[in-house]
Amino acid sequence: MAIAESRIAVTLREGARGGALAAASASGALLGFGLRKGTTARPFNAFAALLLGNRARGVWTFDPSVSFVGMAVLVGGCLLVGIMLGAIAAPMRTRRPRLVAFAVALITAAIGLAVLVARAPDLVGVAPVGALSLSQGIVLAVVASVGFASGIGLAR
Repeated sequence: MAIAESRIAVTLREGARGGALAAASASGALLGFGLRKGTTARPFNAFAALLLGNRARGVWTFDPSVSFVGMAVLVGGCLLVGIMLGAIAAPMRTRRPRLVAFAVALITAAIGLAVLVARAPDLVGVAPVGALSLSQGIVLAVVASVGFASGIGLAR
């Protein structure tokens, strides 16, 4: 007789898978944005500024102590948000879990983008200060939302 998995474990697994796929898609988008500007590590360094503050501000090139922290902030944040979105979407058992997950993720991303524009001009703001323009921030929010929805949908 198989032991039934607890609802919490299933929610954590689904959310973590959604977060992992969102982190991968967001990392790819950030890498593309950085390559386009000729500063590949700059978007990741801007994420590091959320945690490191002034130590990461103004770092435009690859610096292991800053860039790896930025990557960890991005991946950790996506995993955390994925788990939270999984917990929100779990009670909403529908025939279209990906659509529900996408809608919840997009609303969350829009709120997060509004907060970043107001509080983190290093990350999303007017060039040359902001690593991402507002339009790139919107694209990143949509790409991450599709990643969350796909990951949560695939986990079910």
